[in-house]
Formats: sequence, structure tokens, C-alpha cells
Amino acid sequence: MSMRVVITGATGFIGRNIAEAFHFKGDTVFATGRSERVGRALSESGIRFAPADLSEMNRVVAAFAPADCVIHCGGKSADWGNASEFFDANVLGTRNVIRACERHDIRRIIFVSTPSIYFTGRDRFDISESDPLPEKQHTHYARTKLAAERELLALSDLGFRIVILRPRAVLGPYDSTILPRIIRLSEKRKFPLINGGTALTDITYVDNIVDIVRRCLDAGESAWNQVYNVSNGEPICMKDWFGEMLAALGRPFRPKSVPEKVASAVACIGELGTRLPFGPRKPSMTRFSVGYMAKSMTMSIDKARRLLGYEPSVCNEEGFRRLASWLRESRHAA
Repeated sequence: MSMRVVITGATGFIGRNIAEAFHFKGDTVFATGRSERVGRALSESGIRFAPADLSEMNRVVAAFAPADCVIHCGGKSADWGNASEFFDANVLGTRNVIRACERHDIRRIIFVSTPSIYFTGRDRFDISESDPLPEKQHTHYARTKLAAERELLALSDLGFRIVILRPRAVLGPYDSTILPRIIRLSEKRKFPLINGGTALTDITYVDNIVDIVRRCLDAGESAWNQVYNVSNGEPICMKDWFGEMLAALGRPFRPKSVPEKVASAVACIGELGTRLPFGPRKPSMTRFSVGYMAKSMTMSIDKARRLLGYEPSVCNEEGFRRLASWLRESRHAA
């Protein structure tokens, strides 16, 4: 049965993939986002698009329409930036989404959050959603995403049904963060890998997120008002991730190990440089990004398997193949 869904952040990476997938399946999609250029492309495909910045309540309310669910993908994602910008996008923006849902009587919200909130600066394995969270969040992004999660989950007492998704290291079409960075590094004489790229991580192909969102919408009451980790369910070390992906893309991979202490020192100098009058607005890497690459962090997806029947349909190898195919097709179309 077709559904009516509102998707925030539909001009971004994950939101656009969800919007296009739901539209292709015959659902009615009301999309909103900041990029009018991508919005035009969505409109041309038949998706109903209205531009809106999540921090502007009136525009958010106007962009929404009565629907079965809101899939809230919008927000600010980065490991560096002004605290107020993260608050406006991730906390105030979520409050405005809630107000828009109240205006249009939408009682189900699926929120795409982040596993960055699990980061402690130490190796962690098989993290479950019920494990205690760190007392301190290391970035404005993680701090504001966690605040948004808590405000949404509190709505369950008011008759809302909420799902929080925490997908790890998402890859797929329209990625403007991880993929371009890996490709740029492959073009250097040596591809720097912190501690030789031995840290284990989970990755998530975006089609698996589309699948779990659909499973949430089809699930029974007990699956709502829950938090779910999302991944391909196939932990991989950093070196293998980058090497296998670049091989699928037909690009060189010449790894060079960089000690974590050296990388952290360079990142610290870069961060300090942003405070200078004519320094860069953001460092080339941060101490958080170094730690995120140096420390193992894997997550359990048993809860999603148990309550949603989720089983990753796209494994790591297939994800790399699909990504390479999309890149070839998009370049040919261009």
C-alpha cells in the first residue's frame, strides 16, 4: 500500500536517496531541503519539493503536508564549526519539525541520527543501543544530535511514535563527504592511514537505510519509540575499506601508515590555526576525526534484526560495486 511521507533534508545525501527510493516505489513524497538546485531535480522527477531551512519555523510548517510519517534527515553534519549553527540546525530544526507535525497531525517521526554519540576516544566493539552513553560528547554535531534524539523520544508520552536510527559511515550515490575525501587522498603519492588503518569499523550502504526505514513504517507498535543501530553488519578495518572501495572504483591505493600521535599533533596545530586572524575557517583534519579513524568502533544490529526483521541486503562488496556503477553512470550522463 502506498504511503504519504514528508522527508526533511531531501536535498542532502541520505534524504535524497530515501526520497527517490520512496517515489520510485509509488509513494507520495513531500520533500524539503536547502538546495534549490537539487530541489529542482527532485521536482523534475515528480517529487513534490518545497525549499526550507529547518531553523525557520514558518517555512518548515508551510513545506509540510498531512502524511503518514516524517522521515527527518535534515541537519548540520560536520566535525568542526560554530556551536550555534549546529544548535539551530539540529535542535531548533528538530523542534520546528515537531511543530510542523503537530500542525499537520503527523504522529510518526523517523529520525536519522548518528553513532558519533558513542565515541569515547577508546576502542569499542559490538556497541548496543542500551549501552551507557559517554558523559561527554566530543563534537557539537554529536551533542546536538543527542539532544534532538531526547526531545523526540520524549514525545512518546504525548502519543507520538518515534524511531531513532544511528547509521555508521554511510556510502552511496550523492555522498559529498566521505567519497570525495577518499578519492582526493587516492590521488596523492601516499594514502595516509592512521596506525596503518588497523581500526575496525562498520559501514552502511545507503540502500540499507532505505530498507530499514521501510521496515519501520511496516512494523508493529512494539518496534516504535526505539533506537536502532544500522550498518551492513560486516565490520571491516579501515585499510581494507579504502583499498577495496578504491579497487572497485578503479583508482590507485598506496597506503602509508601515520602514527596516531603524529596525526593528532598536526590536527591540534590546524585547529589552533583557525584562531589566527588570517587562518583557515576549518582545519584540514581535527583531533576528533583522527580519533574516529584511529579507534575501532563496531555496533550490534541485533535489535534491528529482532524487532524489525532487518537483515542488510547490501554487503560491503556489493555496496562498493553499486557505488562504482553509479559513479560511471553519473559521469556518462554529465
